Amino acid sequence: MRQFHPLTVERLDHETKDSVRIALAVPEELRGEYGFLAGQHLPFEIELNSKKLRRTYSICSAHGERPLEIGVRVQPGGQFSEFVANRLAVGDTLDAMPPTGRFYVELDPANANDYIGFAAGSGITPILSMIKSVLASEPHSRFVLFYGNRKQSTTMFIEDLYALKNRYPERLQLQFIFSQEDQEFPIAAGRLDADKVRELYRQFCAGLDPAAAFVCGPDTMIETVTDTLLDLGLAAECVHAERFGVPRKDARAKSASATSADHATITVIMDGHKKEFEMRRDDDNIVDAAADNGIELPYSCKGGVCTTCRCHVREGEVTMATNYGLEPWEIEKGFVLACQSRPVSEALTLDYDKV
Repeated sequence: MRQFHPLTVERLDHETKDSVRIALAVPEELRGEYGFLAGQHLPFEIELNSKKLRRTYSICSAHGERPLEIGVRVQPGGQFSEFVANRLAVGDTLDAMPPTGRFYVELDPANANDYIGFAAGSGITPILSMIKSVLASEPHSRFVLFYGNRKQSTTMFIEDLYALKNRYPERLQLQFIFSQEDQEFPIAAGRLDADKVRELYRQFCAGLDPAAAFVCGPDTMIETVTDTLLDLGLAAECVHAERFGVPRKDARAKSASATSADHATITVIMDGHKKEFEMRRDDDNIVDAAADNGIELPYSCKGGVCTTCRCHVREGEVTMATNYGLEPWEIEKGFVLACQSRPVSEALTLDYDKV
């Protein structure tokens, strides 16, 4: 099982008035464990009011770059983000798991690819990592970014993006869209709705053959942009999405229920060891049921987004209430998200060691 390790805050900057950039130093002995692919994220854990609180934040550093940097949008009432903004200081430590996530770019210097990205708000964080990494590692590839925000003053990493544009003027195209500021050209004003996506794509992607499109932002933005890109002819396997928050659960997610209130026997394989516990088949999920039995399973968001709880069903059957993190091929091969799963069978074996 992947463990949390304390990483020291090396630098802490206010990116905008409501966002913070944090640079984290990784000890030499953990450098291998904290290697990452552009687009992956870090699960964090802090203790507030005697309770453990976990959140996941994407890495904005380029592949192989040190220190590790993340961007945190400060949400009013957000326990973790307000802790970061008001109490965290240089020299403090944050407990973080090694990087994880399925939203990333596989880099190859021989590639000559066209990539496009659609980001909204703090959804720029993983895509910034991708842009930096692609431009530095694939000298024949190009990246087109469409980035939506309310105002320029609330736009995270805008100086980083302009610096990259100056460094790679022929291979990086930036299109900013602001919803609450007047713009000289109408195409740069408004929100990333279906009509805007079509207009932007036709105007700025003509002649491109995107190897991949990356979409990150709120739920509705992701659904709109993804559906529109598919309508425009992009293949489903080329369009990748990452949510930067836990989606709202609807009534159907809560009632995606098991067949009865009977108990099930759950066997967990982790780090080569087996642990077993009993749970009711109508309990909320396997992660919480394991915790009730004194067994800690990996998790972070508990919203079916981050894939920290990803595991393989070796024996038995589950039902998943929500899935925003697994690709179709992973589900076909028997991978599930334990934080969203309930047992259907009377016996269930979950393998956390299978990758």
